[in-house]
Amino acid sequence: MTKFLTTILMLAIAGGLLFAHGQQSTADFLSDSDKAQIIESVLDLELQTQASVPDFANIRKVSDDNIEFIEPSRLSEHGFTLVVASQLRESKKDHIVEYLQFRRIYSRNGLALVALSRVTEGRPCFGAAFVTERTYTYESWRTSTGWVAQLIGNPANLLVNFTPKRFAAKRWTPGTKPNNALQLTAR
Repeated sequence: MTKFLTTILMLAIAGGLLFAHGQQSTADFLSDSDKAQIIESVLDLELQTQASVPDFANIRKVSDDNIEFIEPSRLSEHGFTLVVASQLRESKKDHIVEYLQFRRIYSRNGLALVALSRVTEGRPCFGAAFVTERTYTYESWRTSTGWVAQLIGNPANLLVNFTPKRFAAKRWTPGTKPNNALQLTAR
């Protein structure tokens, strides 16, 4: 009987600890208004980052993926155009498109971490479809005048979904007319 009561008491204490731990979340809730201000602060800094010497980027389209709540006029005030994601997917079938995409906006202990990707994708005239993505990490915090952003993570250049044609070498066989000693044929 004592073992039974001890077991129940231990389960009750463990359950109470798990319940208390579940309530102590350090993640902050961000309203759509806060998220919009964070996006604006990141885009202001993105303008400066794009003007930096190593990148020479001039990307002004922003995908509405993950930021459907923001008004297009708020982005246009900063020189950017909000583009519907389905329109970007349609455009990449026949053209090369460049755009920015907000991957994540996460707030913890008063700081917001934002992952912003510069995406170039599409199908060139005489090539295979490709996607190039460079993700930057920004940190944003609230001040008395609004949200301020800082670049904290440089991009890791990723080539995703790039499938060049494979070539196989064919040896010249005696008795045939040689064009070259080795011929390349696409598979």
